[in-house]
Order: sequence, then structure tokens, then C-alpha cells
Amino acid sequence: MAVGSLPQAKRHKRKFDAVITIEEPGARPNLRLRFAPDPGRAHLVLQFEDVDTDSLGIRVATLEDVERAIIFARSWADRSMLVHCFHGVGRSAGIALAVLADRLGPGNEAQALDRLLAVRPEVTPNLVVVALADRLLERSGRLCEAVAAWEASAPGLAEARAARLHFARTRPELYAARDSHVGNGGNPPLPRNRETQAWCHA
Repeated sequence: MAVGSLPQAKRHKRKFDAVITIEEPGARPNLRLRFAPDPGRAHLVLQFEDVDTDSLGIRVATLEDVERAIIFARSWADRSMLVHCFHGVGRSAGIALAVLADRLGPGNEAQALDRLLAVRPEVTPNLVVVALADRLLERSGRLCEAVAAWEASAPGLAEARAARLHFARTRPELYAARDSHVGNGGNPPLPRNRETQAWCHA
């Protein structure tokens, strides 16, 4: 499995048997990745913003989004797959971590993160996606804990997340709003981690 940005995906998409695209809701055509119907590729498109909390009324990942990605990836477990978003750092990393955690099984959450970092060291997995994957895969907070432990030892990551969150809070008009049909899928709010400002266990 590879993780990349939109420009990388546009260049290399046909090298993979399956592709998961995560894009902004209502993305302009030039910011989308699509395949011609014939010959096409197995292609799952998800739409949500790269924000680490679901408390701002912004359209972030839902349990259904993460579940669709995991089910799709299970069908391609023995084939090559690319997961990408715009930068290849947040949303795609969160989805890729969910897939890796599913493949490696319970108790191997830190190993799943290690594999993700080996593939793309610059990632900062979206914390909403990580928390939803933790819940969906019934990991009792271990996936969140693996990410939190790694980030605590990685210089600058907490500051970078805080800066992104501040931007989302001060410029919400730049993000797609959550509507009545999108959001947390009717699920109760996830526990909040005060230090990361994210919906993930400490």
C-alpha cells in the first residue's frame, strides 16, 4: 500500500490495482482524481475535510466513511493499493492507518503506525479518522494511544496540529459545513483529548 498526494496520485494512479481518494466536499474538477470508465480501476472516493475535531460544524470523516474504506481495502488485501488526499499527510494517512490496523489485527496498533511511517514518514494522521477507526475496529483506545505516544516524542507535531486547528476555528468559511445528512452518523461524541484538541483517547 502506498500513501501520497493528489499530484503524485495523478502521475502514478494506473500503477495500482485500487485507489482510495479523499477529497474536499465539492472539490473543483482539477482537484479531483478520476478514471475513465474503460479501462478503469477500482476506485473509492470519500469526501471530508482535514480537521482534527468534529466540534466546529465542519464536514469531517464519519464512521461510514471509515467503514467504507476498510471494507473496500479488504477486497484488495493481496493487490497494490494507493490511498491519497490533497497533501498525502492527514486524511489519507488516517485512512491508511485504519486499513493497516485492520489487516494486522488487535494488539498491533503500534506496528500499524510503524508501517505507515515507513511508507510515508511525513504523515500526521487525521485524528477524527483515527478515533473512528479505533471505535469501528474495537481497539479500546489503543490506536489513538499509539498515535498520541508517537506524537509526544516527535518534535513540532503538537504545534503543527494546534496551528491547523486554530486556522479551522478562525476561518470556518473555507471549509464545507456539516449538514443534517453528514456528520457523526448519529453516533455519540467521542471522548475529547484536551492536549491534542482531538476526538481521541489520551
